[in-house]
Amino acid sequence: MLSIDENGGDMAAFRRRVEYAYIDSPRGGGGDSATSSSSGPNDRDHDHDRSPEDPPEDSPQARQRLHKSASVVLSRGHAEELFQKNFVGMLNKRGYNVRDFASRDSTGSIASLSGWGLGSLNNLNDSSETSTSSITSTTSSMSSVILGLREPNHGQGPLHIAVRKGDLQVLDALLDTECAEDIVNLQDNNGNTALHFAAGSWRRPQCAAIVSRLLATGADVRIKNKRGLTPIAVYMLTIKIDNAPIVARLLEHGSDPDTELDGEAMLFTALRRNLAAIVSALVAFGASLSSLNQDGLMCYEVATPRLRRIMIRSIRKAPPFLPPTQRSKCMRCSGALLSPKRVVSNFLKRILGMRITNHQSNCYHCGLLFCSQCLKPTQVADALPPGFARSRIDDLANVKTCPLCEAALKERQQKMHARQSLDEHNNMLFGLGA
Repeated sequence: MLSIDENGGDMAAFRRRVEYAYIDSPRGGGGDSATSSSSGPNDRDHDHDRSPEDPPEDSPQARQRLHKSASVVLSRGHAEELFQKNFVGMLNKRGYNVRDFASRDSTGSIASLSGWGLGSLNNLNDSSETSTSSITSTTSSMSSVILGLREPNHGQGPLHIAVRKGDLQVLDALLDTECAEDIVNLQDNNGNTALHFAAGSWRRPQCAAIVSRLLATGADVRIKNKRGLTPIAVYMLTIKIDNAPIVARLLEHGSDPDTELDGEAMLFTALRRNLAAIVSALVAFGASLSSLNQDGLMCYEVATPRLRRIMIRSIRKAPPFLPPTQRSKCMRCSGALLSPKRVVSNFLKRILGMRITNHQSNCYHCGLLFCSQCLKPTQVADALPPGFARSRIDDLANVKTCPLCEAALKERQQKMHARQSLDEHNNMLFGLGA
């Protein structure tokens, strides 16, 4: 865990202070500590195999031992209250303005932060049991404190505020606690998680590091706030620069590339703002080129020629074939999808009960609709991305592509050959050197 060194606030120091405050801890001072730490397994077994020398339960010696155990529990509760005050004070000195809304009972007193109460005194038979549990409960006490802290205006926890402030020291300290998986997806009064704030803080230089840290801890990219926005939607609404790595990280962890913003896929947002790198990342992770905007136009249709080429180059997975019901004309030249000859041929096949070839007007690469003049058999089928085949029975030697996809595949093939030539050259050099 990283330490926090401001105004004497050190997380490790707070941990040590709590451990020393427990009178039964092996590190604590006083005679009771030595007595508790010297207790062994045989001492804990006396409830099951009481010797004649042991005093009866109603004897003064037994009552004295129970009183000692009660003192241990009460001292431990005082230590937890001390830790809570110190921890909250450290955060508030850094401007967090958090309060504890979970650890006070109806009477206003501090409740036990790790499941202890006065009722548990009746279950204590030996102070050595208290010693063991008090040592192991220090971390759970701190976790309980963290889970109960909120700032009063928006219900944000310390992790929310650390992300908003870009406070990496507090962020790392919080995510190194045992309750990290609980607080990382904690929502404030508006439904925002820490990842929502991280995605919206793209101006900060440490934004990428914060997003990666939260994702590594288990932040859920699918959680929506009260406006129905996921973290990637918040990022796309606020981003002003073409910064693709954060989008890619969110997509890698399960964000939907077709997430809608104001009724349109966020690919439209990237196209309108000319964010080429983000456009490429969205398409590479499966964003649909045929998503419709409010005017009924597809992403492919509203994109500039440059961004259209970028989208085609970025295809890694086979998009679904666009059905002819969506477009009745070629999406390149606006001509009829089927020539008169093809229409007659299909009509005769239908009468004779013969099989009609499916997807006659679809480009095999992008899946969009083109006429027979614009669709040609591809010469570079080997440049299709690995695992791109839409069906095991596809004959890649006879598939057809549109001119834009054919150009993108030829470019990819040239890069593949150049990379292969470079590898062969390096192998020859290494072979000569050997």
